[in-house]
Amino acid sequence: MEKDSINFSPFRMQHNYFQGKSYPPLRFVFSHNCRDFVVEEVPLYEFSGNGEHIILKIRKKNLSTHELLSVLSSVLNIKNRDIGYAGLKDKNALSFQYISLPKVAFFRTIQSNDELEKLLNLKLLDNKNSQNCSIKIIESNLHNNKIKIGHLKGNKFFIRLKKVDSLNFTRLSQEFDKAKSYGFPNFFGYQRFGNFGDNFVNALKIKKPFKKQNPREKLLISSLQSFFFNAWLESRLKISHIISEFSLQDCKKVLQTSFNLGLDSKVLRLLKETNLGLMPLNGDVVMHYPFGKLFFLNIESSSDLERLKSGEVAITGLLSGINCGKNLDSKKFLKSIETSANLDSKKVIESVTFSNLKESENIIESKLDSKAPKVWLARDLAGQIEQDFSYNLEALGSRRYAWVYPTHTHIEYDKVQNHALLSFTLPSGAYATTFLTYLKNGNLFEF
Repeated sequence: MEKDSINFSPFRMQHNYFQGKSYPPLRFVFSHNCRDFVVEEVPLYEFSGNGEHIILKIRKKNLSTHELLSVLSSVLNIKNRDIGYAGLKDKNALSFQYISLPKVAFFRTIQSNDELEKLLNLKLLDNKNSQNCSIKIIESNLHNNKIKIGHLKGNKFFIRLKKVDSLNFTRLSQEFDKAKSYGFPNFFGYQRFGNFGDNFVNALKIKKPFKKQNPREKLLISSLQSFFFNAWLESRLKISHIISEFSLQDCKKVLQTSFNLGLDSKVLRLLKETNLGLMPLNGDVVMHYPFGKLFFLNIESSSDLERLKSGEVAITGLLSGINCGKNLDSKKFLKSIETSANLDSKKVIESVTFSNLKESENIIESKLDSKAPKVWLARDLAGQIEQDFSYNLEALGSRRYAWVYPTHTHIEYDKVQNHALLSFTLPSGAYATTFLTYLKNGNLFEF
């Protein structure tokens, strides 16, 4: 199949990221399918029971959220934009998702949930590409507003890992329990980058202003935001690892030569004592966890550090957008990716130069917009690192938690089948596959 863009492996965007760990990879088999991967949304609020919007809790099998919306809009004869949803759910999974529909549109053509479910599945049968897919309506409710993107508290997961021997289960169980209090880096998962891992490359072709982009174009731009966020987070994890593992003298030398980062001995000693997986830097933008206000971190403030260690607040990373940084030369960026054998994110970004290129048609440039929402940008040393990954993109910039914590965790071992059964809840926007990659400390799709 010919493509007009680079053909990456779908897994390449994830497994190369440094996780901040030094132990060898755990051995287990992960299969991203509807038998071994189950996800269920946790709504942001309770539904009122009255209003002009019907809320459906839908179980979908081997179907993406966009495919679900397409089937719903076709059966109900409405537009996709009339359907509300909180976020995208995995296609290769058994997913439970809440959907909102205009009540008037629902009852114009449908008399019951059973009738709608039957029509939806008949529509799937007509589509040759929808074999082994199914839709089931679990329950319905009413609410006074449409579900919007982000109206989500989190997601509950059940995952089955196979070929787990007793030794690897012991190690897995230890890392799993540790992550509940210690947390893990909130990388965007490989799903963010498309089947070929090249969505962020295709985003380089988009020159439209944000307000004129269609949903697919916005999705592609978001993958470019995700690429730079992941690259920044990997860089910060490497800095954290150096601070944690190197002697004071070597630490100062390596940070200066590799990251042009000057930290005095007092600050380094303070950071070493925190034993955090993601070390803070002065000027970091942190946010109350799991939601709340933003503020700038002062690492010499004992109260700030204690709140960080307790998980009361968390460091955030930038999702580049309008008014967020420098312009990107897409041609040089693309060339740097083509010549980068292992896709080292920091090397890719460092190879892009920006001087004397402002008149080039290859420059992705977002015009300054005084009406665009103001985005918090890191200051001081944290800002020094962040600016290498900050770009003017035609998107709304924002902040994303760089470190998150699983809750409602449970793990058990099936000795007969050599299966590890994991259940946990993650905050909205966090990826279960990212969590599994962190636990494994290696390529999730290699045994």
